[in-house]
Amino acid sequence: MASKQHGERIEELRKDIETGVKELRNSGTWQRYLDFMGRFHQYSWNNILLMLMQSNGNSSLVAGFRQWQTRGRVVRKGEHGMKIFGFSTRTVKDEDGNPQLDENGDPIQKVWYPILTVFDVSQTDPIDKETDPIEQMKPSELEGADALGLVGRMTAWLESKHWRVGHESMGRDVKGYTTMDGSRRIMLNEQNSPRQDAKTILHETAHMLLHQGLPEGEYGRHRGIYETEAESVAYVVAKYMGMDTGEYSIRYVAGWSDADPKLVRSTAEHVRKAADEIITALHG
Repeated sequence: MASKQHGERIEELRKDIETGVKELRNSGTWQRYLDFMGRFHQYSWNNILLMLMQSNGNSSLVAGFRQWQTRGRVVRKGEHGMKIFGFSTRTVKDEDGNPQLDENGDPIQKVWYPILTVFDVSQTDPIDKETDPIEQMKPSELEGADALGLVGRMTAWLESKHWRVGHESMGRDVKGYTTMDGSRRIMLNEQNSPRQDAKTILHETAHMLLHQGLPEGEYGRHRGIYETEAESVAYVVAKYMGMDTGEYSIRYVAGWSDADPKLVRSTAEHVRKAADEIITALHG
């Protein structure tokens, strides 16, 4: 439970995210984004697992090379796709090329599962940035300095809990990640600005506090909820400490929560708990 010292302010800031998501949901930008997203294939759970494994859990929206072109985006040169199973049927034919019939006189269909190559949206660029719905919904990159020294302060606290913080090269749209395999690492993208690093280490620390020890496959099934929780914690803690990340966090949360204020509200208790623990550590 959040301490009295922090509780009211934490809840006030958490509601800011809820309000921001609600306002975005009512905008034309969100409707254009929904229309665009509605054109994508819904993949089977097995294929979702395959994509998550091949992308270190970072795939979100995928399509084939030509499908991306028809949707106004192009796959960047040199990108490597992910392999998934397709689904197709074909009519079984005899030696003369005539369809074979079953006992009801219907053509016999054979099901097969070809291996397909797909690319995540992070591996693509828009043909026209001005009209691309994904670009319009993408969180604004946080630029500038880590004026509050949050990365150093959080790193010291995490190391006291036997976690290691480091930097490495990642895809341009991946800001960081938290390991879930027991190796206890939080890694940040070496291309992040110091301010982006500060926000990201708060986000990844929230994953560490809230989502370690999840049953295998649980994160993939409910990723939207867990990403909503982590980014809400990052926003609340950063704003409490004096750094506003709203231009990034509100769009990020909207994207993962389907801009559903009820879903955002449902994460309130977890957000309050994690935010209070981090704020207490930073003030300690």
